[in-house]
Order: sequence, then C-alpha cells, then structure tokens
Amino acid sequence: MSDDYVFPDLPLPDIAPGTSLLVAGPTHGGVRDLASRMIRSPNGEGAIVVTTNKSAERLVRDYRDSGADVGPDTLSIVDCTDGSGDVAEARVLSVSGPEDLTGIGIRFSDAYRKFASEDIKRVRTGVFSLSTLLSFSDLQTASRFVHTLAGRIGKTGGIGLFLIDPGMHDDRTISTASQFCDGRIEVREGADSAELRTRGIPDDSDYWRAFDTHD
Repeated sequence: MSDDYVFPDLPLPDIAPGTSLLVAGPTHGGVRDLASRMIRSPNGEGAIVVTTNKSAERLVRDYRDSGADVGPDTLSIVDCTDGSGDVAEARVLSVSGPEDLTGIGIRFSDAYRKFASEDIKRVRTGVFSLSTLLSFSDLQTASRFVHTLAGRIGKTGGIGLFLIDPGMHDDRTISTASQFCDGRIEVREGADSAELRTRGIPDDSDYWRAFDTHD
C-alpha cells in the first residue's frame, strides 16, 4: 500500500511524503479553496495551518466548508493575525504577527511535537499565505523561512503547501520561492471554473484541468 498523500476529490496525482509545493494563483481564483481541500486530513493524519491574514475562527469555517471534520485533535492553527485564539474546533498557537518568522517556526514545531506525542505521524501543512509573509520580510529572509520549513516537512514525511499570489510579486520572487519547493501547482480562473496544472510532480502532465470550488 502506498504511503503517498491522496486528494480523492481533486484532479491531482498522489503526492509522495516529504514533498513541499508552491501553490500559485490569484487570491480569489480558487487557490485558497484548493489548498484548504488539500490540507483536509483523513483519519490518522493531522493538519497545521499558518494563517497570516484570516483569523483562526474564519479559517476553521473555511476548513469546515471544504468538507473537513474539524477538531483540536486533528487541526492546529498558527495564528499570526492578533486574533483571540479562542476557537474550540482547533488547537490555536498565537504568534505576534506575520513578521515574526522565528515565532512561526517555533509554533510550527510545537504543533508538530504535539501531534507526534499523540502518535499522529502524517501531517499536512499549509502556509496561507507566503505573499503576506513577503510583504513583511525581505525576499532573502522569507526564502530562508520557506527553505527551513520545507526541510522540516521533508524530514518528517509530511506535505507542505505554500500559497502565493503571483500578481503581487515579480518573476524573480516567484522563481526564488519555487527553488525551495519540490514542485508547483498553478491555479487560474477558467471559462467555466477554476483550473489547475502542476509542474515538477513526477508522473503528472502539465495540462490545465478544471476543478470545482466552494468559493
């Protein structure tokens, strides 16, 4: 039986453990819905979401709308939004703000250790979004953060998603962020629905394909 991460309701291939992906698309083009559904964890897996511009409460609502079963035993949120942190459906770890990359890294490790202590070894991680972190940090600092986080995800056999809005950055920034990920998923608004294609994922073609969103 394969240990790959699967996404049964999305037109995506299975993804090998330890993979980090840059998920690039316009903010309102279905990219966040796609990432939320990829983070959705089946039984026996956990999810860590770093939220930089939506409160933990709002993120839980989005997560639930994506069809996920929400509970503090499976969902940890690293909240950088100065929210209350009082969300019953998730374990919330607050950080002073999106500029505190060291604090985000520490809280991410805390969440990972908590899952490990509960014998949850497979963890899906989403950074929502890298664009916000880049607005508070220079490219070198943010890239170092992506490199470090992707390294931890790789060593622990997780899967990592780093959302970025290409309309907010130049080509050099997108290219630099991509260097620290194993592949890329690109999202665009198609004629009738959102569309995606992958780059750098083994055994997958890079053609555009439609997917339904909950936006």
